[in-house]
Amino acid sequence: MIQSLRFLTLPSGVKRFLATESLYGLSIGMFTLILNLHLIEMGMTERQIGLIISMGILVMGIFAIPVSILAKKTGRKKLLVTGITSIAIGCSIFAFAEGFAFFFLAQFVVSIGLTLVETTEIQLLFHYSRSKREETQAYSFLFAVFTAFTGVGTLIGGFLPNWIELSERGYQNTLLATSILFLLLAFTRGGLLPTEKREKAVALEDKDDQRIKVPERKPIRKTKGKHTSDLQQKLLFFAVFALITGGAVSCLQPYLNLFIKFRFDFSNEAVSMLLALNGLALFIGSVFSPALIDRFGVKKTFLYIYMVNILLCFLLFFNIHPYFFSTLLLVRGGVFTILTNLVDSLSMSSFKDEERDLYAGMRAVFRSIGSALAAFLVGLILAGKNYTLPFILSGLLLLLGYAYFIYVIRPKFFEVDQDFRVNTKDSITNEC
Repeated sequence: MIQSLRFLTLPSGVKRFLATESLYGLSIGMFTLILNLHLIEMGMTERQIGLIISMGILVMGIFAIPVSILAKKTGRKKLLVTGITSIAIGCSIFAFAEGFAFFFLAQFVVSIGLTLVETTEIQLLFHYSRSKREETQAYSFLFAVFTAFTGVGTLIGGFLPNWIELSERGYQNTLLATSILFLLLAFTRGGLLPTEKREKAVALEDKDDQRIKVPERKPIRKTKGKHTSDLQQKLLFFAVFALITGGAVSCLQPYLNLFIKFRFDFSNEAVSMLLALNGLALFIGSVFSPALIDRFGVKKTFLYIYMVNILLCFLLFFNIHPYFFSTLLLVRGGVFTILTNLVDSLSMSSFKDEERDLYAGMRAVFRSIGSALAAFLVGLILAGKNYTLPFILSGLLLLLGYAYFIYVIRPKFFEVDQDFRVNTKDSITNEC
């Protein structure tokens, strides 16, 4: 009831954005479930799928910073709609493609679209908000809507092929249906979302510039140089942290449907139901993640969350009963989301507001490098029909990430838990 009242008080731009997010979650849920299965049906090997996925991740990392710069000139809304349209075109290419080269092209187009969406949607949502409080509320609603409808899309993706796939071309019709949903989303957001009010921001900047007085140059240059050096060092430390985390995520997430389907020979319907439940676990994990640091502090929170995740990865490596595996997988989904949410929100909160765009670009680049390398390596492992080893690899990367946090990140930037609570308790979000 309270959440509903908070939603009603949000600006109209935010409410329109959240309403259309249901279509995005629905489309992404269908697309992520069907794509790997479609590639397998069309004769692609696990190694080729790994190459396609790793290339797509690298493309997102390469174009993240240029897109963030372009957004300031063209406007975020235009790039968001263009990105959704690109994903729709990529889905259609996947549906009609027959060879590795065309699948490679399709992934390139989809990755460009995802880059445009992921580097503009949160900033545009925050632009429609009127305060920091509304930004946090809007993001929480966004994640809830996306997660819920991704689960629905995953369920539909599992059952829809039984009704509309009448040919021998894999999941062509389901991919075309997904492409139509993406196009509908592009038209809806293009028509409903308000235009950005860029003039007001420019006017405010001009006023600030007029207030600036010219100080003495020499001391400022020295101080600026020192601050620049400190910032570059901090950016590098957190970028490496993002690289390790991205690798741990991509050991499992891009291939989760393949692990479930081929490890236990599950049907598509069973895979979709399990992944939909996994989406629910992600939602539950995201709800609890912001409060943990306030309750236990940085050191204890990261110890507990990292150790539980590492233990779950090692348990999922063993040959266990399918029902036990499914239960542990759901628990791991919720706990892993808590981990990634805390890592991202803690990292972003440690930077000043004017430094966050630069860090976001650096994080995207380094995370893409780690994700691409992990995805390629796991693709090679899957080529040998090994559906358990990636869990060990993810666990080892998590162990490396925890050691890096304890010995590099925390001593330099989070030495005192109480300071962190006081400075950032209002700014931690469910960002992942």
